[in-house]
Amino acid sequence: MNDHIVISIGTNLGNKKANLFLAINRIKNFSKIVSQSKIFQTEPWGYQSKNSFLNMGLLVSSPFQPLELLTNLKNIEKEMGRKEKTTNQYEDRIIDLDILIYNNVTINSAKLSLPHPKIRVRKFSLLILKDLYNYELIPGLNNTADEMLKRNKDYSKIEVFEQ
Repeated sequence: MNDHIVISIGTNLGNKKANLFLAINRIKNFSKIVSQSKIFQTEPWGYQSKNSFLNMGLLVSSPFQPLELLTNLKNIEKEMGRKEKTTNQYEDRIIDLDILIYNNVTINSAKLSLPHPKIRVRKFSLLILKDLYNYELIPGLNNTADEMLKRNKDYSKIEVFEQ
């Protein structure tokens, strides 16, 4: 089992809280959830929308290698009604599942990049990692979330979602 895997979950359409928990339940079918972050309400990142996001992260243990895990996550997105992207622009979505960290694995391919290439620029990703790792070094990044947050230039509004 690979046990330092972080999956981020985001949604900004429909019943967002229900979307998060449906995705978590589906991930539980093939991975063990070790811990989960708080839920953060965030502004859309990289594009304009009137729909705010709910974002959170899961620290999981999974028997799958990175590309197999990605395939399973993409299947969940399709099952939940996520539409295929038609452009390279960000857009509203019912569910978005990304692998942020996969142990100390580094991959740069057309299908998958690990660690996720936008971790350091997206404040919500760093807040998820801070929640999951506290002040520990994050595998694959050789840094703490706190240190990366100090250098982060993302000034979008993010707050803890009170359930």
